[in-house]
Amino acid sequence: MKKFFIRAAILLMIFVSAAAGYFLWIRSRSLQKEEERVYTAIQESTFPVIYMEMYGEKMNCLHGYSQDMREAVMRDTLTILPEDRKLAVHIEDYDGEITGIYYEIRSLDLERLVERTQVETWETTESGVRAELPIQNLLNKEEEYLLSLSVTTSENGTIGYYTRIKWTDNANVQPMIALAKQFSSSTFNYEDASQLTMYLEPDAAADNSSLGDVSINSSFSQLTWGGLSMEQAGPAEVCLKELDGIMGQVELRYLAVRQTEDGHTETYEVTDDFTLKWSEQRIYMMDFDRQTDEIFTGNRGAISGKRILLGITGDERVSAKASPDGKQTAFCANRDVWLYDQADGELINVFSFRNEESQGTVEYNKHDAKILQVSDKGDMDFLVYGYMNQGRHEGQVGIGLYHYSDERDALEEKFFAPSITSFEDLRMDLEKLCYLSGSGMLYLMQDHAVYGIDMNSRENMVVADS
Repeated sequence: MKKFFIRAAILLMIFVSAAAGYFLWIRSRSLQKEEERVYTAIQESTFPVIYMEMYGEKMNCLHGYSQDMREAVMRDTLTILPEDRKLAVHIEDYDGEITGIYYEIRSLDLERLVERTQVETWETTESGVRAELPIQNLLNKEEEYLLSLSVTTSENGTIGYYTRIKWTDNANVQPMIALAKQFSSSTFNYEDASQLTMYLEPDAAADNSSLGDVSINSSFSQLTWGGLSMEQAGPAEVCLKELDGIMGQVELRYLAVRQTEDGHTETYEVTDDFTLKWSEQRIYMMDFDRQTDEIFTGNRGAISGKRILLGITGDERVSAKASPDGKQTAFCANRDVWLYDQADGELINVFSFRNEESQGTVEYNKHDAKILQVSDKGDMDFLVYGYMNQGRHEGQVGIGLYHYSDERDALEEKFFAPSITSFEDLRMDLEKLCYLSGSGMLYLMQDHAVYGIDMNSRENMVVADS
C-alpha cells in the first residue's frame, strides 16, 4: 500500500509538471502571437511638402513618395517654367534637416534623360527651405517633360516628388488662374457673385438638391451656397492640371467654415475644378465643378434619433455597413471611418489621417476607405487604399487591411500591399471587385489581376490574371 501512494504521488507530480509546462507553452505561444500583431497608431505626417513657384506665387503642392511613382502620378500637376528656366521650389512642413537636393528631367515616355543635376545651395526661410533649380537650356519650348525632384532628409532618407514641366511663351496661364481664384472667392459674397452669371449655363434638369456637388449647370443659388453664411477659410491651394494651347485646367482646394445657430463651427473641404478657354475678347468657362464635404466631427448634435447627420456631402462619397443584429453601424465619410453603437449612442472615430496639427489645412485627398464587415460586438474590418498620408507606410501607395477591436479599442494592421498604380486606378479596381467571404477570404482586384487573401493565415494567391 505504501508503494502505491508513492507511485501515485510521483504520477501526480509528473502530471502537475506536464500541465504547468503545457500552460506555460500555451501562454508563450499566445504572447508570441500578440507580439506578432501590428497594432497601429497613426503618427503625424513627417514628410515635407513642396510648392512650385509660378508667377510669384506658391502653387502645385507636391507630396512625397518613398517609392518610384513617376508613371503613376505624372499627370497630377503641370508646372510652367519662368523664361530663364530657374525654377524656385519651397520645401515646407518639415522639422528635420534637408541634407541634399537633386533633380532629373526626362521625356514623358521616360526613355530619354535630358538632365540630372545636384543642387549645391539653398536658403532657409521662416516657412522652410527655398531652392532654385538651374534648369539648363536643353528643353524644347512647348514640349512637356517629367521633373523628378529628390530631397534627402535627416529623418526619412530620400523622398521623391513629381511634376510635369513646360517651357512656353503662352501668356494665357496667369489670367486663367486669376479668374479661377476670383470665381471661387466671389461665390461667398452674393453681390460679387452677380458678375459670375455670365459664366453659368443653368439647366432646368440639373439637380439642385444638394450643395455637395455644384456644376456650371446649377442654379445661381446653388453657386452662392444656398443662402448659408459660408466663409472661405484661408487661401486656396492652386494646381495647374493641363495646358494645351488656349485650353487650360485649374484646380483649387480650400476650406470653408460656417457658424451654426448654437455657436458650433462647421468646417468643409472644397474642391473647385475649372476648364477654361482663352480668347482675345475674354476667357470662357467651358466647365466648372465644385465638390464640398463637411468634416464630420462626431459632435452630439449630429445624432438625431437613429439618424446620423453628416452635413453637406455627396451621396456617392458616403458608405455604411451594419452588423447582423443592426445595432452597430460603421460608415465612411470624407475618408474617415466611424463606428456608431445605437445601444449607448456612442460614436468612435476608428480611422483618420486628420489630427490637431493638420487642423486649418487642406488634407491630401488621394486615399479612401472601404468597410468590409462589422460584428455585433463592434469589431470591424476595413481597407484603406491610395496614398498613405501618415503612419509607418507614409509616402507609399497601396492597400492596407485593418481590424478594429472594440473591446481593446485597438487598430491592428492585417497586411499592407504596396502598389505603383495611382489612387484613381486603385479605386476603379476595388469598385470592380472587393469581397470578404464568410470563411475569411478577401478577394480584390488590382492591376488586372484578382487576388485571394486568407485573413487568418495572411497567405495570398493570384486567383486570376490578365
